[in-house]
Amino acid sequence: MPEALDVTCPCCGSLLKVDAETGSVVWLDKKKAPAQDFDDLVNRVHSQKSILDEKFARSVQQTRNQKDILEKKFEEARKRAAADPTGRPPNPFDNE
Repeated sequence: MPEALDVTCPCCGSLLKVDAETGSVVWLDKKKAPAQDFDDLVNRVHSQKSILDEKFARSVQQTRNQKDILEKKFEEARKRAAADPTGRPPNPFDNE
């Protein structure tokens, strides 16, 4: 069985160990990024904070919408149950 091939990624400079038989990546050693200026890091954190705030606001809005939808479904099920009080809900284990 041949050994894995060492390949350097031209885009990011990472070292890839590629299986010779299958062509799949067996191991990945990512190249460490050089140290950055502190001000650049602070600016990046502030920009990520605004993105995260936007994602959180969308999540809250989706949760509000989901609550309304579930309430409407529950009310519809309650109306159907009140219309036919003798009927029982379907059992998923019955083979009818």
